[in-house]
Amino acid sequence: CNGVTSADSASTLHAWDAVVELTGPEGVRRQSIQDFYIKAGKVDIREGEIQTAILIPKESYENCFGHYIKYAMRNAMDIATLGTSVNVRLSADKKTVERARVAFGVAGPVPLRAETAERLAAGQPVSLELAERFAQAVKEDINPRDSWRAARDFRLHIAVESAKRAFIESVKLAGGDL
Repeated sequence: CNGVTSADSASTLHAWDAVVELTGPEGVRRQSIQDFYIKAGKVDIREGEIQTAILIPKESYENCFGHYIKYAMRNAMDIATLGTSVNVRLSADKKTVERARVAFGVAGPVPLRAETAERLAAGQPVSLELAERFAQAVKEDINPRDSWRAARDFRLHIAVESAKRAFIESVKLAGGDL
């Protein structure tokens, strides 16, 4: 509960519209993960509270398939330079994207969704061309920074490429053909 944007689970929990449950002296409260993250390194946890659960609503995961990509300089025990999580729900015939979600860690001060890309994909026929447009659209909503670990432009490049790869993999997992 420290609000680090590079946490591997952060982007995936955003993509799945997770709800954070907190228990404290005033009882149990629940809030969306988007509201839980306040700013870099700060979450909405009150004096005496402890995180007791992370809940994912059924409508957020039912008939959905997803993929997470962590880009890091080393294979193990490394902080993500960028984390990308995509999940999709396809139509019954597997030819149309009913819904797509994409979220990033280390693409802004808090984990965030790229809603422009999500809107672009909704209702569109499954194709490699859609995967490319979806990936390019993430640039509208993310704002990675320069740091000693990676330059902003490099993080943007990784975001586009990982969004495309994770979208393609999610569609394949959902039974779609690209």
